Order: sequence, then C-alpha cells, then structure tokens
Amino acid sequence: MLLGDAASYDAWARQIANGDWLGKNVFYQAPLYPYFLGGLYILWGRNLLAVRLVQIVIGAGSCVLLARAGRSFFSQNAGLLAGVVLAACPTAIFFDCSIQKSVLDLFFVCGLLAVLGRLLERPQRRWWLGTGVVLGLLALTRENGLIFLPILLAWLFVLWRRELWTTRLQWAGLLLLGLAVVLLPVGCRNLLVGGEFHLTTAQFGPNFYIGNGRDATGGYHPLVAGHGSAEFERDDATRLAERAMGRRLSPGEVSRYWTARALVEVRENSARWLRLMVKKCLLVWNVSEVCDSEDQYTYGDWSPLLRTLNHLLHFGTICPLALLGVCLTWSQRRRLWVLYAMILGYAASVVIFYVFSRYRFPVVPLLVLLAAAGVTGLRGAVHEKRWKALWTGVTTAAMAAVMCNRAMVPETHIRATTHYNIALDLEEHGKPELAVVHYAETVRLVPEFAPAHVQLGGILVREGRVMEGIGYLEQALRIKPDYAEAHYNLGVALAQTGRIEDAIGHYEQALRIDPDYAEAHNDLGVVLAQTGRIDDAIGHYEQALRIDPDYAKAHNNLGVALVQVGRVQEAIGHYEQALRIDPDYARAHNNLGNALVQVGRVQEAIGHYERAVQLKPDFTAAQRALARLRGLQRRD
Repeated sequence: MLLGDAASYDAWARQIANGDWLGKNVFYQAPLYPYFLGGLYILWGRNLLAVRLVQIVIGAGSCVLLARAGRSFFSQNAGLLAGVVLAACPTAIFFDCSIQKSVLDLFFVCGLLAVLGRLLERPQRRWWLGTGVVLGLLALTRENGLIFLPILLAWLFVLWRRELWTTRLQWAGLLLLGLAVVLLPVGCRNLLVGGEFHLTTAQFGPNFYIGNGRDATGGYHPLVAGHGSAEFERDDATRLAERAMGRRLSPGEVSRYWTARALVEVRENSARWLRLMVKKCLLVWNVSEVCDSEDQYTYGDWSPLLRTLNHLLHFGTICPLALLGVCLTWSQRRRLWVLYAMILGYAASVVIFYVFSRYRFPVVPLLVLLAAAGVTGLRGAVHEKRWKALWTGVTTAAMAAVMCNRAMVPETHIRATTHYNIALDLEEHGKPELAVVHYAETVRLVPEFAPAHVQLGGILVREGRVMEGIGYLEQALRIKPDYAEAHYNLGVALAQTGRIEDAIGHYEQALRIDPDYAEAHNDLGVVLAQTGRIDDAIGHYEQALRIDPDYAKAHNNLGVALVQVGRVQEAIGHYEQALRIDPDYARAHNNLGNALVQVGRVQEAIGHYERAVQLKPDFTAAQRALARLRGLQRRD
C-alpha cells in the first residue's frame, strides 16, 4: 500500500522505467528519488521488496559514513557511537523501509559530513569538488539542502584564512563546479521541456504559502480542503493562481504568485505570523514525529523493534544530548562551528515552510554526531575536571529535555492521519468496507477531523446507509462550516432522500466556497433539471465543462438537457464527446442512441444500443429500445 507522495513517486518511476526519461513540464517535486526508483524498476521490475532491501543497504551505508565523519570531527569512539546510534534510530529505520526520498536525504547528508571530515584532515582539491557534487545530489532530493552552500563557503574562507586567497578561491570554484555538474543538467532539462530554467523545482511559492498564509498552522494545510495529496497540490496551485490572475501562468509565475500572496497575508497580520514562527521553531525540535502520509507510531504496532526504539531514540533524547555535545566541545568551536551553522541553517529552512518528520529528518545525523561527542566526552570532562563545561552541558541538556519532550502534536492526531490515508487508499482500490473501518478509527482518535467525517459520510451514502452518512456530513460542517466537499456530499445525500431544495442549497454553498468545483456544478445541474429548471441546469453543465473539458458525465448530462429543449444535434455532439473520453460509458451509448433515432439515424442508434447492453446486460431501457428498433426493421 503506497500512501501520499509514495504513490506519486511510484507512478513517476514507472513512467521512467517505461522510457519517459525527460517527462513533461518543470519539475514540481524533487526528481532524484523517482529516477533512482525508476532505475531499480528497470533492473528488477516493480519489486518493492527489492527496493526496500536496496534502501536498507543505503541506510546502513549512511551509518558507516556518519561514523567516518565522527572520527574526523571528534574521535574514533565518537564516530563509532554516532554510527551505532543512527543504526538504531527508529525514524531512520522507518524511512529505510518507506517508499520515500528520506533514505537518500540521510545518505547524502552523511556523505557530506564524511567529505567535510576529510577536508578537516587534509583540504585536498578532490574533496572540495566532491563536496559540491554531494551537495548537488542532496539538493535534488531536498531542495532546501542548498542552505548549506553559503555556510560551507563561509567555512572555507574562515577556517583556512591562513591560506592564500587564490588557493581559497580555487577551492570555492571546485565546490561550485561540483554543484554545477549536478544541477545544471536539471536546469537545462526544465528549460527544454518546461520553458523555464529552474535548478531543481518550481514549488517554492505554494510551499511557502502553505507554511505562512492566513490559514497556516505550522504543519501541512492544503490549498483546497480535502486535497492533501501530491496528485492535487500542483493542479490546485496552478488553477487557483490562474483564476486569481485571469490568465494562464507558467510554473515560475505560479510560484511567484503564491510567494507574493503569502507575503501580503504575513504583512496583514504580522503578530499572528510571528506566533506561528515561534510555534514552528519549537516544533522542529519537538518529540512529535509529525507525518503527512504514514507514521512510525502506527507501524510500530506491528514491529516490536520499532515500537521499543520509538520510546528511546527520538528528538527528546537526541536534541538534549546534542546540546551536551556542543557544551563539552565548545573549546573546539572554531573548527566545529560549521556543524552548528548547518543545524541552525537547515532548521531555519524547514521553519520558513512547514514542519514534517521527513522534512526535518536531514538534521538528525548532525544532531547524532554532536550527541555522540557529548556522551563520549563526559569521561574526559570529568577526568580533566572541566566542571563548568559539565555543569553548563548537563543543565542545558536537562532544560532542553523538558522542552523537547512536551509533545506539541498528540500521538492520536498523528496516528489518525495514517488511518485516514489508509482508508483513502482502500476506497480508491475498491475496498469500501475496509475503508469504513479506518475512517471510523480516524474519527475515534480525533473527533474533530473534518475530512474523515466527510469521507466516511460519503462512503456510507454510496453504500446505501444514507441517513448514517448524513449524520457524519453534518458533523463535518459543524466542525468546518466552509468545507466545500462536505456541502457537496451532503447535497448528494439529501438529493437521494428527496430533499431537493435542501440539496440545491448545499450545492450552491459548495460553489460559493469553490466556484471551480466541477462535480458540484454537474450535480447541481442534475437536481435543477429534476425541478424543471432546464436552462439553469444547462448553465451549470457548461460551467463544469469549462472547468474540466474531459468530464464525461457532464457531457452526457448536458446532452440530456439539450434534447429536452430541442437542441438534438448539439446533444449528439456532447454524447459523442462523452464516449471519446469514456468509450465504455453505457448510459451515454443509450442516450446517443435515443438522439440518433430522433434525427433518423436508426442503424447507428442500433449500434449504440447494442454496445450499451453489451457493457451493462441489465440495462432495461437500452434492451427495450433495441428490441423496438429491430422489430420495426423486421416489419419493414
């Protein structure tokens, strides 16, 4: 079961494995992991077990690289401990077995630290070039990894200030060359297929708005309620930006629109934004592992190892120990400040957007490195009687432990997100009875989870438990009155119970909230037609098709309405368009047959009636029409 981004990475990788290497449009998601996944699919087919085994090997390699970095920055013992701690880190174990790019994030950060450690030992040119290459690869999995570039350049010029300027400029040039070797081909690819030059992706603006706009919470808040998965985000960002600007926009223009809108909303309520920033700063270091699709706590229910480690090695233990390490190694700060700057710089790059477990995960190896230095340095500090450093370190670590271990996001909320995403996936794959179980678990864990009420209500209505479904949909609207999808689903349910005017009211409310809700336009057209308001129904069908020209059901419904007002030839065109979109649309075949009979094209009508019956053997109306026409032919 692939949830959230994992599903989009899998689909993208399958396209790559099938030969579509360049793709279309500017990259919206970081591209390296889908290409890595696609390469594995080429080698072994779509074998997710093989993928996970490869990722486990890569994760093990990360531990070795971190151990090597620890030896260079601190000592052999500190390096070994850092490698062991990372090997036992539950978040790292969880991501090694997930179809997520975090396994590559970890590998490249550990690789970067190992290369920097080699530079500390001996600043050879090849290691400066390697630093740029590894940093470029990191940027292709985690774009905000580029925050390390100015830090590394500053470290180069400050730590080796006794070297000649020309030597340092050569090193800086090699670092930038390594970075360019990796990123320039991606930028050229974006220019070639998307018409714009972007070194990585074009999603800064939407992400910046999600993290800082008027409705930002510190976590992920979709641009459209209920559209929290990757498949919707790009389309929603583009559609909403184009509607606001009144014209088609390029990916770069979409990004700039959302950036500008976020800045306007920040200025409108700067006090709220400052409080939000404080919340996100605290959330980065908090014990809560906030997920977007699936979480390590729920997976721990099936893994005793993961469940045990979840209670031992988390931010609530690693962060305080890292601060202990900072205090005990403070005398070496002139050579170690690059680690402090990388931690703070990367944390700031997360805070400026929004906080997820996998977004902050790249900072873990840096923290583990300092934590290992702190633990291994305790004995030496006692032996050398550095009481001030010990007192400062222990006190600071204790204060940090108190702050970090107060969970800002309850575990029930995190688990609810996973159950909700599991339910969505089960429903999509035709298992509604199992989906209901997970939706129910979601609302049990978090009763105020409005999207779960909407989905549970919708699925109950479709399963024939209409009154029960209405209860959940009404509860969703009590929680979130401006929830367009809840109004739409409640309209569907009320129409089924014969409360047509109430249904119309909820459809109209959904469209006031989201004027581009094609399904609401279509279904409002259906109930308006039922009440005899055919012209109004036609208007809504046409609006649905302006929003989504490939909406087969709207084409069919518009055809029905056009027949009712005598515009049969136009209706035929819409029925044919519906069948071009969905050749197996039995009702459109039947309706087209009816329209063709009206204009005297009987033989063609018979063909469509036959196809309707073939697709749906119990289609009584098509069977009767077909029998009638065949009877007429026999009499003739």
